[in-house]
Amino acid sequence: MKSRILSFILALLPMCIFAQQNTLDRFLQKMDTTTFRAQFTITIADNLSAPQSHAGRIAMRGKTFYVSVFNAEAAYDGKTLTVYSVESNELTISSPTQDELLDSNPILYARALKKSCKVTEKTNANQTVITLTPHDQSKGIQRFILTLQTSTLLPVSLEVKEGAQYTKLNFRNTRFSSDKPHLTMKRKGATIIDLR
Repeated sequence: MKSRILSFILALLPMCIFAQQNTLDRFLQKMDTTTFRAQFTITIADNLSAPQSHAGRIAMRGKTFYVSVFNAEAAYDGKTLTVYSVESNELTISSPTQDELLDSNPILYARALKKSCKVTEKTNANQTVITLTPHDQSKGIQRFILTLQTSTLLPVSLEVKEGAQYTKLNFRNTRFSSDKPHLTMKRKGATIIDLR
């Protein structure tokens, strides 16, 4: 009888652990195991100038990603960051720092800030709002807000407040898929700048 009870408890343990995971952890786990694809509008504002909005698209899985915005494309395969500028027809290849990756893809802040922030979540039937507030407000990001669809964990919007600058991404046509994003960029005739 004791062995049957122990077996039952061990069988329920994974479900209990999953149930205790917060939404941010479940979102990060989903981003590691599936490919997120979306179109977005990014709005950037600061205290000195009027807000600017640009359209873009993204495909990402874990820390790897492809982003197209600002008349440029960026792809990161886990080791190399490749950036193509349409205006200058230049393909820049580098081994990026953590800060360069975060500048290229703001969704990566969700993982980077998790350890140094107070994390709060507010959930209603349709959306979960996750707010990350750094303990040290004297420099860097003061606030990071990620809004997800509660049932699917698909991002709805992302807001970053850093000093006088405010950035917001509104996502549309979002989906998770099992295929892997295409992360290599070759542009015929482009000037190659290799910074590795």
